[in-house]
Amino acid sequence: MISRNPATLHTERLDTYIDLDRYPIHDLGSKAGRALIADAQEMMERDTLCLLEGFLREAAVSDLSAEIGQLEAGAHRVDYPATIYGWMNNAGFPPDHPRSQLLRRNCGVISYDQLNAKGACRELYEFDELTEFIRRLLGYDSLYRTACPTLSIQVNIMDEGEIFDWHFDTNDGVVSFTIQNADEGGGFEYVPMIRAEDDENYAGVTRILDGIDTPRRPEMSPGTLSLFLGRRSLHRSAPIQKTSKTRQSLLFSYDRKPGMLFPPETCRRLTSGSPEPFLGRLS
Repeated sequence: MISRNPATLHTERLDTYIDLDRYPIHDLGSKAGRALIADAQEMMERDTLCLLEGFLREAAVSDLSAEIGQLEAGAHRVDYPATIYGWMNNAGFPPDHPRSQLLRRNCGVISYDQLNAKGACRELYEFDELTEFIRRLLGYDSLYRTACPTLSIQVNIMDEGEIFDWHFDTNDGVVSFTIQNADEGGGFEYVPMIRAEDDENYAGVTRILDGIDTPRRPEMSPGTLSLFLGRRSLHRSAPIQKTSKTRQSLLFSYDRKPGMLFPPETCRRLTSGSPEPFLGRLS
């Protein structure tokens, strides 16, 4: 019997998930690999959102969706009002001010510890080539998969009537995969660079909250990889309308330092089902 090169077997396994002909993340030093990085970074610089359609193969999307579907019934249920500005102390603002607004976050969450240790979600996350690809896109000197036993991987499940409303992220570089879309509604909506660190642009935020200005609504078909810079870009998952299937989104967490754990309060917020409002920093 002739044994096969382990590196070749590994690349073949990676290729069952990711279309390496189109997205050669296993060979980023090649001409095609360098072009992929340059094009993706240009998208982020222009739009604060990099969308790579067809990044995952159809068969891989089916496997991921099947694994997620088997776990949906046991998902943690999240339903609470939250501030748009989670990293700030929002006390003392008038009731109609954006800093006083509490908007609904309602979805199901499948946490890392609920996933099959040998399942598709974890296997995809553990490819070093994917981690290195994300590092190159973000331009960091180092990047590691987090060590959090709860939120290293997070699957968001949204069903009819649910919404994850307007907010800013507390960091840049959210990595997610579209696995399944609802029949109607639930699309990603965002406004790039609506705020700056020295100018919150409350008037612009208010126009979005009041429905006066129209956000961007990019198409995200199943299999799309998105890398989003959400600290300065207001965004939400729009309400799910009439649907026979859930919206499934797969989120991977990374950090510049090894061994990163999410704070216990963050884990509790996404797994306890507490309806307690999230008001932001209290001091």
